[in-house]
Amino acid sequence: MDNLNKFEKEELNKQLKIGWTYNSNAIEGNTLKLGDTAFVIENGLTVKGKAIKDHNEVIGHARAIDLIYEFIKSPSFTPDNLFVLHKAIMTQIIIDTEAPMGAYKVVENGRYVNIDNRATYIPYPHPNDIEHLMKLWFGEFGEIGEMEDFYSCVKLYTDMHLAFASIHPFFDGNGRLARLVANIPLLKSGFLPLIVSNEERQEYIELLSSYNLKAKPLDKSSNNLIEKNEEYKRLGKFFKEQYKNSQQLLDEIQESKNRKK
Repeated sequence: MDNLNKFEKEELNKQLKIGWTYNSNAIEGNTLKLGDTAFVIENGLTVKGKAIKDHNEVIGHARAIDLIYEFIKSPSFTPDNLFVLHKAIMTQIIIDTEAPMGAYKVVENGRYVNIDNRATYIPYPHPNDIEHLMKLWFGEFGEIGEMEDFYSCVKLYTDMHLAFASIHPFFDGNGRLARLVANIPLLKSGFLPLIVSNEERQEYIELLSSYNLKAKPLDKSSNNLIEKNEEYKRLGKFFKEQYKNSQQLLDEIQESKNRKK
């Protein structure tokens, strides 16, 4: 990336923001296509026939990416930083005391997943346990320095993502936040962001669900956030493979640069 000029770097960062926003939102059910997402980010206009909610999610996620790049300039990532990110991606107009924005959840939540053709309910940690669990999370991941080794960054991405998703500290937005904050070690170390492709959504969700079903549940008695079982290893391999999505954008810009010589 060092051989790119200013304008090429700006184009790369723009394409990364669009791809990151599109894929992360699409994984959560946003209906805007990649081209629609680019149109909204670049022009600030709406796409005919698409919900306002979907547009707001694009704007909010793009803003959250800008915030992440600001936060990595500081030595520590703090709870206040996290709450600001949550406010950025949550775009509800109606205020709901049971669905606070910029604060941890106050109501129990969980989700059904399809395991072996059966609907299985996965409960997330109780709201009363979130303060303790997030204190552990920040204690382990709040201060991350620059690393030279790419594989160490991906391992840390896996740990941060998996621990955050397992805690599920907010009423909503946890997946998007996990994919944002887990990129801090990569971005701090000068690597591209790791973008999970929406095309791999099913495998991604199945790996996370399988891990949560087999790992020991997190609660106030927990001292460790991550159980390094077989699913953990598979997720690490999956995330390492997903880095190609960003690398491909860089390769395309470098190839275009070489053709112009």
